[in-house]
Amino acid sequence: MKDLSSLKTYIVDSKNPKEIDDAVSLEINNNVKLIWIHISYPTRLFKYNSEIDNEAKHKASSLYLIDKYISMLPENIIKKSNLKQNKSSETLSACIELNENGSIKRYEVLETIIKPNYEFTYDDVNEILELEPPEEKELISLNKLLKKSFNYRKEQGALSFNNTYTKILLNNNIISFEKIDVTEAHNLVSEAMILMGFVISDYLLKNNIPAPYRSQKINCDSKNILERNYNSPIKYIILKQFIGRSITSTKSNIHETLGLKSYVQSTSPLRRYLDLLVQRQINLYINKQTILSEEIINNEIELNKIRNKENNNIIKEDRLFYLRLYFNKNDKNNLYKIIFIRWINHKKNIAMVYFTDISIELLIYLYISVNTYPNKIYKVKYSDNNNSNLLEFIN
Repeated sequence: MKDLSSLKTYIVDSKNPKEIDDAVSLEINNNVKLIWIHISYPTRLFKYNSEIDNEAKHKASSLYLIDKYISMLPENIIKKSNLKQNKSSETLSACIELNENGSIKRYEVLETIIKPNYEFTYDDVNEILELEPPEEKELISLNKLLKKSFNYRKEQGALSFNNTYTKILLNNNIISFEKIDVTEAHNLVSEAMILMGFVISDYLLKNNIPAPYRSQKINCDSKNILERNYNSPIKYIILKQFIGRSITSTKSNIHETLGLKSYVQSTSPLRRYLDLLVQRQINLYINKQTILSEEIINNEIELNKIRNKENNNIIKEDRLFYLRLYFNKNDKNNLYKIIFIRWINHKKNIAMVYFTDISIELLIYLYISVNTYPNKIYKVKYSDNNNSNLLEFIN
């Protein structure tokens, strides 16, 4: 293992994260700037098809519900694997040098030991990037390098979805909504993780290692859609309706949305089983052990699809339960502003809409007596029907 404990290393995450998978560093070697991306290394702690692995496989991912957190891995594994400030940790890392245009000049994937110096929130990093204090020149340089990487991907056709998103919160039995803007700090971390996903996919391909690759097609004229909806608060939501679904397969293909010729998700091994599987393949390969076959990886992908569908249904039901509580507690005569997106099933009155006050996109039953047009604002009233499997609204 390469010892990088003396390298200035940053963890950037939300407040009080449950699982801390990643960190970043900058190394300057003979005036060459090297990006280091470090990922926690839980696969070193247990074997494939062990009891821990099978439990993680069964769960498929960690569940972040509104009032509950269910981890994919046991607490003791997360505690050992979590990256923390001033804690020595084993990681799977990539060292990346960029060309001037933001493309990759060279990279190396290896096992390392890191000791992060800082554990920042996104707000902390935004402040540093705005003020640019000289003592944090490494983080500022990292941000500039990762912007180059992002701009290169955009030149290759990558799309950027810079819209806000909303979390439903429950505090002291009070339901509230937290609107989260995608900031420069979020973009720094996101670009580092996307860069890592490409590097790992390229490494897997070059070494003929079977893995769950992700691909996606852009089945529309994205530029035209964004231009036509330039002033709309839901322009990115509209765009997503036209883009093809992401596909997971052992056959690598272009990920057009990211502007990459290949891609794997590899940066969240503590909370996504397929990320853990990707890491396991690399761990086996680096340590000269027998890698898992393509047939095994295919079987794991198919099982993961089933489990993730179940998880998504749990998340939807949890969200629906608390949204129903929220609307029930409000005055039934309250009017809510929605932007109509599209009918999912007009005959059954199922529509996709966007609630402007709480910045949430929802599938609802919509009983409306006027003509509906995409991108138009309507005022609707909540209809208290707990027998429905969707929320109901009328105009």
